[in-house]
Amino acid sequence: MTLLITGAAGFTGRALIQYLVSKGEQDICGLVHRIQPDPNNNIRYIEGDLLDQKRIQKIITDVQPDRIIHLAGTQKGSLQDLLTTNIVATQNLLAAAHSIKEPCRIVIVSSSAVYGYAGTEPIPETVPAAPLSMYGVSKAAQEMVARMDQVTHGSRITIVRPFNLIGPGQPATFVCGRIINQIAQIQSGLQNTLNLVEIESKRDFIDVRDVVRAYEALVNHPDFDTQCAGQIFNVGSGKTHNISEVIRIIEKITGTSYPLNLSDASQKIMVPTQLSDNTCIEKITAWHPEISLEKSLNDMLVEKCS
Repeated sequence: MTLLITGAAGFTGRALIQYLVSKGEQDICGLVHRIQPDPNNNIRYIEGDLLDQKRIQKIITDVQPDRIIHLAGTQKGSLQDLLTTNIVATQNLLAAAHSIKEPCRIVIVSSSAVYGYAGTEPIPETVPAAPLSMYGVSKAAQEMVARMDQVTHGSRITIVRPFNLIGPGQPATFVCGRIINQIAQIQSGLQNTLNLVEIESKRDFIDVRDVVRAYEALVNHPDFDTQCAGQIFNVGSGKTHNISEVIRIIEKITGTSYPLNLSDASQKIMVPTQLSDNTCIEKITAWHPEISLEKSLNDMLVEKCS
């Protein structure tokens, strides 16, 4: 009974493994580009590039996982980079999974970026994909590849659309990670201001520790085939906050005011707000978010600035 996690060394991958270990998951295999020391000595790590089809085929054939959580992907880069990493890699993984003796459960992690701007109301999974970024386009196409594989090969796949992630260990490629990194720089005297593009867009920030609980609840659901396979699930906090609110919370926690330096470039905010409707996953798994934005930011500050 092996659970294979792609992108196991990433922000979400590390949080997922930590949670699974705490839950007593016995056989976890992490697919990574490069093996690095890990305190969880019972975790098997395997080096492999999802773009290397032969290598991935051998790994899947050898490991024979009964469950896969596919986290690997990229948010940045050229359109070619996004399409290759998020689509071709997913196709290679799904093709390799056809060799597993018993068809396994597969959770494909997509993104709320597929929705683009869908208004101010909570967004249910029935809202059509209308991405407004190249990243969103690549994730929408990734979902289509997964759907095609399910229809043509009978694969047991569920798709998850997390909203804006936050939490300890978050890199600066995410907006809150970028803010916390700059706070650390200011506290160290290496810069004087928070340098941001804009502070008014509203986002549904969901702690990565809540998100990984959702992934585990889905992949280990006792009625996966009837309740999860073929379905799409949003994972969000169900609340929105703009960037200025995030900064105010940080200032309250630290007792310090931070001067802002907003970009002079007039940039249209393509997605002014996004809000998750969590009804589906809450109904199927009883999962619900537990960690407040304040706790997420406090834990990030403790980790980065202590």
